[in-house]
Amino acid sequence: MPHLRLLACLIVLLAGCRVARAGDDPDFAVRADALVAPYARSGIFSGTVVVAREGHILFRRAYGLANREWDLANTPETRFRIGSLTKQFTAAAVLRLVEAGRLSLDDPVCAHVPGLPVSWATMTIRMLLNHTSGLPNVTALPDYITRTARLDRTPLETVSLLFGEDLLFPPGSVYEYSNTGYILLAALIERITGRPFVDHLNHVLLAPAGLAPMADGDALLPRRASGYHRADGAWRNAMPLAASVPSGAGGLWATADDLVAWDRALLSGRVLSPASRATMFADGGNGYGLGWYVGNAYGRRLWSHGGFLNGFAAIKDTYPDADLTIVVLGNTETAPAQALSRRLAALVFEAVPDTQLSVSDAVLARYVGFYRIAPRSVLGLTLEGGRLVASITGRGRIVLSPESDRVFAGEGDTRIAFDIEPDGRPTGALLDEGGLVRSGPRIDSAMARRITARRIGRLTIP
Repeated sequence: MPHLRLLACLIVLLAGCRVARAGDDPDFAVRADALVAPYARSGIFSGTVVVAREGHILFRRAYGLANREWDLANTPETRFRIGSLTKQFTAAAVLRLVEAGRLSLDDPVCAHVPGLPVSWATMTIRMLLNHTSGLPNVTALPDYITRTARLDRTPLETVSLLFGEDLLFPPGSVYEYSNTGYILLAALIERITGRPFVDHLNHVLLAPAGLAPMADGDALLPRRASGYHRADGAWRNAMPLAASVPSGAGGLWATADDLVAWDRALLSGRVLSPASRATMFADGGNGYGLGWYVGNAYGRRLWSHGGFLNGFAAIKDTYPDADLTIVVLGNTETAPAQALSRRLAALVFEAVPDTQLSVSDAVLARYVGFYRIAPRSVLGLTLEGGRLVASITGRGRIVLSPESDRVFAGEGDTRIAFDIEPDGRPTGALLDEGGLVRSGPRIDSAMARRITARRIGRLTIP
């Protein structure tokens, strides 16, 4: 009997250990919401967040509006554009074709897609997958925003727009991220299978694994979110984008739950063989596998990809050794998806947040200038030692740190999000000071002088 009582005590103690493990904190959802809520309060973030570990949901919540015109709220079941998260599905579909013996990663692309330019002859399927093909980005075409992005085309028709362009470098010699390569992969999949790209994903990749079908933008999608950007200090509908244009590079829509289920299926072996999965996550020397960025965070392996596309920002971070998946899907271009995801991971691991974000001086320099945030108040930005520094009428200086390439945080609860046009021009700013939210357009120095009038000494205006 004493031994049985001792055994019972040990069982109770061991059961208690699970509660104490990082990520099993019953207050985790409260702390996660406290992290995300300030971004939603100001409108910088609108979307859905899910944190899942070992198949159990630790946090699942929606914020903001799916449709601003109809005042419809986002829900966990809302569908979002997932942008470049599409690439991991495209890569998995190609690896399944390899498993079926229908192609090899080192096959020249032209062996399966006839009619490509002669200069592309040495370009292999693997080079498309790991961004070493030399293909320029279709998004860099001069008329991409005004014409190319607005017209429906097949994947091969989109790629053909680059047939007259020079390669950026000899195939296989340099890494440079290219959406064009993944659009060409969608064309390759269609050529080999005889199915439209999304149909092939659903019937051959997702359905056998027991996963919900993915959708492209042509379908009538229940609970579809609208995408938004800001211009001149006000919310606008995102720029139009034909559903077919991003294709295998960024054409899918999904819920956060869909992406968590995808991770579970992929990591459990229901989608790819162990050998194919190892190939997918092998670092080719550039921090990129096949459709995934591969690296480390918080002392653990991290497999990740973000997505940014006309009114939407997304990320899915997978920590395979911790069986942890974090999904952030937003329907505003201001959503700092990566920063949110990495900070949520820090909560799980009880670690100091490490967002590992850097923004080039060239991008920071665009924001230097003045923004009218109230009838008599101006936000001024300068660049000092590689950091943006804000000064607000009647206030001191605030040194800012990037949370994305358009959202910056200062001391306390201060946060600034910039309105950016597709050509990179900032046209306005949103300032959140601990719940006091103000926004307005970019102005010139003469206007800034007139607005601040007697308080001019508080701003540095050349």
